[in-house]
This record gives sequence, C-alpha cells and structure tokens, in this order.
Amino acid sequence: MSATHFYLTFNPFLNQDNEQDYTQAHEFYDFLKDIINKDKKGSAYWGKFIGADRTSSLDIEQFRSALEENATENLSTHLYITDFKNLWAGKVKSVTNKLPKDGKALSFYEGKNVEVWFEIEDFILVEHNSEETAGKLSELYIENKYSENTIQGLSPFTTSIKYPCFLQDIAEEQYFDEFDTVDCSHLILKANPAITKSNADQVLKSLHTYIFPEEMYAKLPHAAKLEIESAEVDMLEQRHHNMHKIAFSYLRALEIVLNDLIVHHIKKSGMVDEFFVDATSSPPKLHLHHTKDYFIPLKQFNKNFSIGHLLNFMGRASNKSHLGFKKAFSDYKPFYNFINKEFNTIVQDNFLIEARNALAHGETEKLTSKDANAIRNIILGCGTQGLIQMCYKTFYKENFESIYNVTEFNLTKSEQEKAKKKGPLKLVG
Repeated sequence: MSATHFYLTFNPFLNQDNEQDYTQAHEFYDFLKDIINKDKKGSAYWGKFIGADRTSSLDIEQFRSALEENATENLSTHLYITDFKNLWAGKVKSVTNKLPKDGKALSFYEGKNVEVWFEIEDFILVEHNSEETAGKLSELYIENKYSENTIQGLSPFTTSIKYPCFLQDIAEEQYFDEFDTVDCSHLILKANPAITKSNADQVLKSLHTYIFPEEMYAKLPHAAKLEIESAEVDMLEQRHHNMHKIAFSYLRALEIVLNDLIVHHIKKSGMVDEFFVDATSSPPKLHLHHTKDYFIPLKQFNKNFSIGHLLNFMGRASNKSHLGFKKAFSDYKPFYNFINKEFNTIVQDNFLIEARNALAHGETEKLTSKDANAIRNIILGCGTQGLIQMCYKTFYKENFESIYNVTEFNLTKSEQEKAKKKGPLKLVG
C-alpha cells in the first residue's frame, strides 16, 4: 500500500517581520525544535487559513481516515509544505478544525480564519533550492479515493488543486519511520546544514558538478543525502579535522542506500509478504522463511539493516533461488551481480563493516585519518567511481548508462532531435 499524504503551499512573503529567506516554515521548525528539546512527546500545530469572510467546506473526517489507514499499515503520514523554493515534511499526529486549548502554534495565526490544523510531532527540510524542490514535487502525484482529479507529478505551475490536498509519493520514502533513533530521538534534532549553514547550496552544487549527476542524486533517500551533505560541509569548513565523523557519515549513507535498493525495492515490488524479520535479535535479521512464531512480516518493519547483514541476505537469497527474491530482482541482475561480487569484495578488502562498527562504538583509535579519508574516497568516489554511484548505475542500468557513455555523437540531426523529444529520464523501481 502506498501511503496517502497531505500537501500545502504557503506564501513566504506573508511573514515579512522575519529576515530574508527565514520563512514561516523556518520559524515553525525552530518553534517545534524548542518544544521537542524540552519534551520529547511535544508537538505544534501548522494551520491552513482562508479568507476572513469565507466558510470552510473541508471534510475533516477524510483527513482523519487517511491518517488512520496509514497507521494500520505502520506508516507515518506526511504533511508536505512548500513555497516552491524549499520543501518541508512534517510527521502528522492528528488533524483538527479547532486548535486545542493546550495546542501550541505560531503567533502568525492570531486573528486568521484557520480551517484546519495539523498537529506535527517531527519536521524536516526535504529539499532546499528551487531545482531540487521542483524535482521532488514531480515525484508527488494525486491518484486516490479522496481526490476527484488525477495528476501524475506536481510542479510549481500545477493548477486545479484545492489545498490541502491528498497525494502519494512515487518514491514511497518514509522519512520518519526509517530514521535510526540511536543518535537522537527526532529528525528535527538531527543537524541539517541546509538549515544552519550558508554554504549548503555550494556543497550541493559541487556534488552535482563533480560526483553525482542530478538525476542520480535525486534517487538517493533523504537520510543518505543528509549524511553526505553534512560530511561535505564538514570537509569544507573543518578542513579535514574530523575525518572519523566524516567517514562514519559516509558509511551510514552507504547503509541507507543499500537498504533503499534492496529492502525498499522488495516492499515496492509486491514481494514483501515473502520475507520475515526477527525483530527480537540485536541487530534485527531478515529471513527468507517464516520458521519462528515470533518472526514478523517485513512490511511491518521499517528500520534499516546493517551492510553486513544485507550482503549475507543477498547471498543466501540468491544461492537458495528464493522465489520471492527472484521475482523482485528479475529485472535487476546487473545490480545483484555487482552487490554479490565486486561490492562485496570491496567491502571485505577495505574492512568497511569493521570500521563502521568501530566508529559506532567510539573506537576511533582503530582507524587512522588516512584510512578514514580512504573510506570517503571509496564510497563517495574521489578519483574513482564510488560505491554509491555504482549501486545506482547498476540498479538503474538502462537509465544511467548514457551518463557514462557518449551515445549521440554519430547521430544525424534528425535523430538527435528525436532523442531530445523523449524527454527526461523516467526512473522506475
């Protein structure tokens, strides 16, 4: 099941008391962060207001129904909020048409006719410039029982939408459900350079220019992007002073990517009922068969598995010719061949699993700065193709092979025009 989420736009110029680029959403982020720092169960309300003389026709029960349906599938409901420069996502706890007496909201709403309030218990910045935001909006689509219209991919120019609207995310990314809470309890408490650093856009541009083609980077999960961008901001500002932290960020990014392309793909492929999890073990383990009563279905488990465990799982599933695995990856042979052979060899030869475990337990003395820098080079791809690029290049082989090959040099002018008319890449999977 694809979760149904909510979507709103807002005018950043209505909050002109703030400094430039500090919008209502930035203010809400700081407001909620302060609340959660004091109370981990805290929340704040984002409101959608209408004209003072208007009467709302909004059906609040539809929003509550969508929230409940997602909850039964162990999925969070997102409130996507955008001013078309930035895209934010909030974790929705409840929806109401009246602010509770003890409900906390920005003073911005005083005197306004608010028709619906979304109670938000976590909040993140998903994209932080116009191009990235437009790219992510194109992955949001409307095709659900709550909406009369069907729209395949939103944009800043999409019309015929009544806000707030119901939509789905083609990437089906569950930001808050898949978050590793070992470091902090909420995503809003995790450092995000796009909010706190002025050079985040510079780092993103460098990543696009030298490392990740934009269409490839767009496929990375938000959590992996956050690890990469945080690490590269540190590289830029700290002048390599914290290479262990940077290496650990890249190892976590690689782990997130591997979970995205293996576990998340299984869930999206329709084969999720064929796999099971032992959530009682530490760390949790993924199994091919329901051999124990306490195993739970994979669709009920949203946390990430370790790199080592995923490599072991891929090997076992492939060797045992597991039917569900074969169906899920029948069109992705270049990817699982790469993972089982070259990727596995690189990970073992460079002790990446051992290094990840050592850094996770604060045993930094086991890793020299030289080796920490080598880990960054291997995963990011400095002077070589990095592991992350190779994962996506082999997973989306047909889509990305032209990025690394000259394919139109000998085409006639009419053939080149025909190739252009095919439009941008449409990535599936």
